[in-house]
Amino acid sequence: MRTLLGMSLCALAMASSAVPFSPSLAQSGISTNPAPVETIGYSSAVEALSKYEVDSSRLALARSQDKALRVFAQQMVEHHSRQVPSRSGVGGSGAGGALDGPLSEMLNSLENVPSAEFNAAYKRGQIAAHEEALKVHGAYAARGSDSTARAKAEAAMPAIQKHLNAARNLPSA
Repeated sequence: MRTLLGMSLCALAMASSAVPFSPSLAQSGISTNPAPVETIGYSSAVEALSKYEVDSSRLALARSQDKALRVFAQQMVEHHSRQVPSRSGVGGSGAGGALDGPLSEMLNSLENVPSAEFNAAYKRGQIAAHEEALKVHGAYAARGSDSTARAKAEAAMPAIQKHLNAARNLPSA
């Protein structure tokens, strides 16, 4: 399980590194191929993505001076902090222990990116994380092992799409 999640998140780490944005990076997303359809794998993937979104957004609030980016980051922290943490349910809270694997590497990279490149790196990471969240929720909604969790996954998709659209509109510089 942990290996699948770790391997699946490698593309996200690459997508958020301090390289220029490219459509191929955005298309690759986090690469949870196949997306988890067992509840525990799904829940773990959602919790990890949520934690990355919160932790990177808190970093954005500390490092960025761009008003639009700061507003988005604050929304990510507030939205994900409202979610109830649950290993057996759907979603994460951004609470809990430290990230590991590729998401940890992405966050470390973001912490160390030069100030002039921060906004673009944050934007890339948020786009990749939200694209993957859509993929994970969509796959679980279609083929997940628990009908209640499938309904919650389906219900989460419009908000994730809204966040993705907003991330794509963030300033890059």
